[in-house]
Amino acid sequence: MPAFAAKSDNPLTARPLPNPTVFDHTRLNERPTAKRLILSVLAQPNMASLPIGQLIAWGALFDQKPSAIRVTAGRLVAETLLEKTARGMYTIGPGGLAMKNKAGEWATALSQIREWEGGWFGVHTAHLGKTLRRNVRARERAFRLLGFKELVSGLWVRPDNLNSSASEMHAKLCQFGVEPHMVLMRSDDLNQNGIKNPLELWSSEELNASYGRAIDLLNQSQRRLGRRDLHILIRESFVIGEHVIRQINADPLLPATHIDAASREDMVRAMTRYSDFCHPYWEEFLNAANVRLTSEE
Repeated sequence: MPAFAAKSDNPLTARPLPNPTVFDHTRLNERPTAKRLILSVLAQPNMASLPIGQLIAWGALFDQKPSAIRVTAGRLVAETLLEKTARGMYTIGPGGLAMKNKAGEWATALSQIREWEGGWFGVHTAHLGKTLRRNVRARERAFRLLGFKELVSGLWVRPDNLNSSASEMHAKLCQFGVEPHMVLMRSDDLNQNGIKNPLELWSSEELNASYGRAIDLLNQSQRRLGRRDLHILIRESFVIGEHVIRQINADPLLPATHIDAASREDMVRAMTRYSDFCHPYWEEFLNAANVRLTSEE
């Protein structure tokens, strides 16, 4: 299922909307940019390398002109987000591998969680400054992707309930944009007069509601798509799958003591069912495009 894009087009890294977990059905008629579409398609395990003709076929689904797909693919190669494996063949390049890997984590997200013993990760960034807005945006994006919240100015925290050591967490933060000379620490407790309970930084009520919305969205779409034209099915499954995968990948993976862990698991299972349901149709679309490309050669 779609899960990847880049820069401002990236559903994983874009600035969060007021409530990014609420799906507006008018988005089913949206046309993703050529960049977002190409990178999302090539992020799929069974589509890791595709000819330009296949990418053009995907572009046609969303009213993207062949010229736009070709020009965009060339630009992405120049940015190292794509690379050419042969004449006319494209795959994700070195500049896009970190985000591709993160985007693909949705199916195994729950395996990252371990029982929480009350400890915390903390990252001090006040000394890094805020002069360069590009650095600040990259820093905040990394914290968002890895479930950190700012407790006080310059101190970002999250529960230490993931299967990541301090060195592994440092590496992940650097990979997604935090400067290497951040100060990362682990603590058995976060307790200081005048500071609220750090868990209150995350709204358990809103997180639980978002799990229910995602499950309903996937189930309703799956029932509806069983009766739709192939091209409509591919378009809708791309948009909805991307939305829910973004939600799963952005989930802070909080301890079960703070959220409805069963609903979170149900959301991931619903996304897995949706992906399994859509996979044969995506294969059908790919095969039809291959037949058409072969006949045109």
